[in-house]
Order: sequence, then C-alpha cells, then structure tokens
Amino acid sequence: MKGTFLIGAVALTTLAGGAQANLAATFGFTDMGANWNSGANTLSIVATENANLSTSGDVTNYLGGGSPLTALFNSGFADGTTTADSQFTMELSNITAMNADAIGSFQITDINGDTLSGNYSGTWTNQFGFGFFNGQISVAAYNDTESGNDVFEGTAGASFTVPTAALEGGISMLLQMPEWFDSNNGNFNARTTQLNGTLVVPAPGALALLGLGGIVAGRRRR
Repeated sequence: MKGTFLIGAVALTTLAGGAQANLAATFGFTDMGANWNSGANTLSIVATENANLSTSGDVTNYLGGGSPLTALFNSGFADGTTTADSQFTMELSNITAMNADAIGSFQITDINGDTLSGNYSGTWTNQFGFGFFNGQISVAAYNDTESGNDVFEGTAGASFTVPTAALEGGISMLLQMPEWFDSNNGNFNARTTQLNGTLVVPAPGALALLGLGGIVAGRRRR
C-alpha cells in the first residue's frame, strides 16, 4: 500500500438556478515522471518505471448507480507489459519567475487499450522548490477502443463499465523542481510528479467548474 498522497483535486462548482453537476469520476497518479523541453516550451508528465520512479494510481467511476468502482494501476504498471499508461502533455506560455500558463491534453489507457482522455488548461505557480498546477478540464470522455468490451480495467482490482457521457472537471499537479521553467536552465527529465483529477457530468445552467487543487491529505495508493 502506497502512503497517503499530499495533493488532491477539490472540484468547486458554481451553479445557476439550482442546477447540479453529477460526480462522474476521480483519478490520481503518484510518482509520475515530468520531462521539460525548454526549446519547445513543452512539458510531458508520463507514467514511469525506472530505478527512481514507479508510478501507481487509479480511476474511480461514480456513474451507473451502486457503489463506486475503481480500476487500480499498481506500482510497476508502466513497465510496458500491457497497454496500461498515463500521459499528460502541455505547452507553456507567459512564463515568468513565479507563474506560467499551460494548455494540454491527457490520456489514461487501460490494459486493453481503452482510454479516458481530455483537454485542460490552467496555471503553474512556483513555490518553495515545487511547481503547483491548478487547471480546468474543458472536455473529457471514455473511448472504448476494444470492440465489444465496454469495460475500463486497471492492472489489478475492480473494473467498471465505460460511461458514455461527456465530462468536464478539474486537475491538480505537484512537481518537484529545484529550478523553474526557464530556457536558461535547459531541459529536465523524470522529475517526480503527483496529480489528481475530478470529473463531472455538466448540468444545464452550470456557470463554471473550477478545478482548483490544493495541498490536502489525500488518496491512498495501492
């Protein structure tokens, strides 16, 4: 069992006319590897298995009634023996000494090639040797690429039937970085990163979904 994970996504929904958004899913991954290309201003955060990092995580589904079901991605799932993967990529702009804007996409892949993917945007903040990212997922969806399967499966534990609803939500990341996103510092690779996300089914009349992450005591990782 992995220890508790310090960064969590807190999805705060501002709604009009009493409309409510339904919680659809949460996801989280620990010990991802961040790779910065200073020439292209691109950052990729990927599931990593090496001597220093061993990514683990989960995706939990809240739709369909009944108890939530979780697809677990145990430590070591990024060793390439299955299609299981987790990738978050983004392009940074307006980089200052303390902040940077970002826009990107993500894809979480299960052991049979089915995916949960989407687009997001947000802001990085430089604090105390860490980069903190808070962003909004503008659109996300499951993609059942394995014909007739309709199930999202981790490398261990429960699976769940793939929902068909269009989703949106919030995302948070915590990146260990003694330097900042500065072209003068060059590139870096495999920097330890933690991330969490929350997805909802947007309701008619919803004004905004704010995906503002914070440093909170969090989720347990197996």
